Amino acid sequence: MSAELLPTTTNRRSFFRQRSLAALLVGALAMRVALAPLYARLPGGFYDEDFWKLWMQANHDHGVLNILRATDTEYLGYQWLLWLLAAVYSVIGGPYTQTTPSLHALVKAPAIGFDLVLIVVVYHATSRFFGESVARGPSDAGAQRRAALTAAAIFAFQPAVLHDGAVWAQTDAAVTAAMLGALLLAASRRPSLGWLVWTLGFLIKPHPVIVLPILVVVTVRAHGWARAARASAIAPLVAVIVLGPWIAHGDLGRILDTYHRLFTADYERLSSSAWNLWWFVDVASHPHPEDTVGGSWVTYRMLGFALSCMAAGLSLLIAARLPLLRGALLGSAYAACAFYVLPISTHERYLYPFLALMLPVVIMERRWWWLYAPLSATFFLNLIVVAPPVAAWTGRWIESPFSLGVAAANVALFGAFTIAMAVELGRAGVSQKVATP
Repeated sequence: MSAELLPTTTNRRSFFRQRSLAALLVGALAMRVALAPLYARLPGGFYDEDFWKLWMQANHDHGVLNILRATDTEYLGYQWLLWLLAAVYSVIGGPYTQTTPSLHALVKAPAIGFDLVLIVVVYHATSRFFGESVARGPSDAGAQRRAALTAAAIFAFQPAVLHDGAVWAQTDAAVTAAMLGALLLAASRRPSLGWLVWTLGFLIKPHPVIVLPILVVVTVRAHGWARAARASAIAPLVAVIVLGPWIAHGDLGRILDTYHRLFTADYERLSSSAWNLWWFVDVASHPHPEDTVGGSWVTYRMLGFALSCMAAGLSLLIAARLPLLRGALLGSAYAACAFYVLPISTHERYLYPFLALMLPVVIMERRWWWLYAPLSATFFLNLIVVAPPVAAWTGRWIESPFSLGVAAANVALFGAFTIAMAVELGRAGVSQKVATP
């Protein structure tokens, strides 16, 4: 009799788990729909979503194959989605103006949709990490579900996440979902799918490059060199499929130039409104990235690159030495934090992936709240000051003493994070020595 009831009990648990997640997604969607009418207002009356509208209009007027010739576009893979949005807007009807309500709502639809996808990915990442972190027993299924739902809820209603997607209409949720999803899949039995997901994220925006070395390490550790090579081979294939129509159209040179501009971006400032290590010097004297540091031969760009390489090395060691999924999450979260703090000319939104990559670890290892909670708060302050929803706030506190205080907190927290990662490596080394006969 009990054997007959077991499938029913399992099905009920699955039903309640899916229903709870669905209810969370409905609540998250409702919150974002309520915030969608707001604008993220940049100085000078500019909105970042104007880029989406400009490229949508170019897709409509000139066709998606001519987008590289008609505009100085970025985020090449995203152009296919903007092309579809332009087709939808042609049915809705309306002018391509800065404040057309229907267009304003339409350009936010992808950002909101990607938010929901990322919430689901965070849920599954936390559930998977729970399964690898806890000695499983019959009573653990409920705890696992609660941990995953808690992580998904925290992420769904984080002020910074809400502002970035529903108000600012950015693509950070899409590329972060690609990073976290790729690592999760590579650590499981589907590494090829993981590399496919990573490539799609990279083609939307190159930000996922920060976890590429960690993705290689995770794939090799989980599956060996031979299968890792086969899995990673899907990346150029996907890239050719997505970019192939433009290549056949004769725009390979323009594609290469676009990526060159993205990887060598020079905003003529040390920080593009990111309250990080360089913000203090930037506010004080606005040096150029190619200026030398203290009269030496070392430029600010060279110093930022060197510091970034050291941080990347530490993140790789974490991914290689700690247990597989824990190492992947901690290493990639550290890499994301470093990418916000250390390189030259980074944007204020570059800390976003940290929020998702670190959260499964925070849920299972509560000692990390000392890092996660304050960085979530300082990140939101950076976003809301740089691109506030209230016109009267625009530009008021961007270079204020308040911003320097938040930047000091960010640098201090990153320094503490670095020390914590070194301690984790030390513990991993001791554990390996103890385990060795």
